[in-house]
Order: sequence, then C-alpha cells, then structure tokens
Amino acid sequence: MPVSSARTKSVILHPEARETGKPSNRERRIKPDQAGSMREEVNAYKKDLILRAACETFYDHGYHDTTVDMLAARLSGTKAIFYYYYPDKRAVLDELFSRTFASALEVLHTALEESGTPTETLTRFARRYTEWVIDNQKFVAVFWREERTISNELRIAIARQQKRFDDGVATIIRRGVACGEFDSKDPQSTSRAISGMLSFMYTWWRDGRRISRKVAADDNAELILRMVRKT
Repeated sequence: MPVSSARTKSVILHPEARETGKPSNRERRIKPDQAGSMREEVNAYKKDLILRAACETFYDHGYHDTTVDMLAARLSGTKAIFYYYYPDKRAVLDELFSRTFASALEVLHTALEESGTPTETLTRFARRYTEWVIDNQKFVAVFWREERTISNELRIAIARQQKRFDDGVATIIRRGVACGEFDSKDPQSTSRAISGMLSFMYTWWRDGRRISRKVAADDNAELILRMVRKT
C-alpha cells in the first residue's frame, strides 16, 4: 500500500530540516523523477510478490478453489493490499499468463540473437529453455493447467505468441536444413514437438530427484539434436 504523505515526510526530512522548516540536503537531492521511479519500482516489486503468491496458491489449490482471502493469507497481509493492485483474481491469472509467455519468448530470442551454427543455436536454446522450465516450474504448471480459464481475448493473444515461439524454433531447424546440418521434412511440426517435450517437463521434474538441472538440460539438448541431426 502507498505510504501516507505524513509518513513520507517524516522519513525524508532530516532532523534540522524539521526544526527550521527548510528542506535538507537529502531532500534537495531527491528529484521528482527519481521519486516517481522509486515508486514504480516499489509497485512493481509488490505486484511481483502478489503474482508469486497467486502462482503458489493456484498451483496448490487450483484457480477455481482459490479465494482472495487465501491470496492475502499467503501474502501475510490483508485483502486491501491485493485489491490495490488487482481488481480480482482473474486479472492476476491473466497477468501471470502474459508474463510467463513473455519470459519464455525472451529465452528463445536470446538464443536466436547470439552467433553460432544452427547446431549450436538449437543446443543453446534446448539447454536454456529446459533450465527456464525447471526454474519456473510452478508458473509453467499453472499456465498449462488453467489455459481454459483465461479470457478469450487473452487466449487468442497467447495462441499468437505460441505461433511466434514455434516459428522461432522452426527457423533454427530450417537454417540447419539449408546448410546441411539437419534433416527435417516438416520443421514446423518438429518445432512443436520440441517445445512440447521441453515444456511438459513441469509434470515430472522434481528438485533433488531423478536427474539434476544440468543433466536434464544436457540430456534434452542431445535428444533434440537426435531428432533433427542429419545422419
């Protein structure tokens, strides 16, 4: 929640400034644009806390069985904190979906932008995306479990982003085919198979069990190369 103006003054003002009524050196150094930037950072931080708390709760109980009271309890606060930033839990779910996919696309774009052969690029993407799924496992789980719950408008937008994602992976495969490194009759279908295999790691990977994060990344990279490598 925003800090009251009285409390803000008591925090910013230096003791001698309260006595003289003149602004302290510290006050002079804080410019309006800096104060606005700090406020935005605080708001972004609090929204992140709410999103993470919502993700944990949706993961544990499902979207439909989650209440705002439960979200507030997870935040160790009141419902007023929640409602200050979001009108309802649907708005939180929608933003969770948007942020999750934007983050996934960033992993792909970074892999594409770096130099290297198609084999190096696909290997880099496979490893990094595996690590991203592991590091964001609950977000990915909520994304797939609650896909039918989001608004139609957001579902259409997510479908477009999914196509962009698949197109990006297919681009790597086509480059490999063009230079003789890969063999794929249908790069688009192969791309969807790759993204599906990596994304659904959320269903079975568990910290401290089966295989480590690094081994999972290495194994997935090797499996994917076997799918497309020219023999």
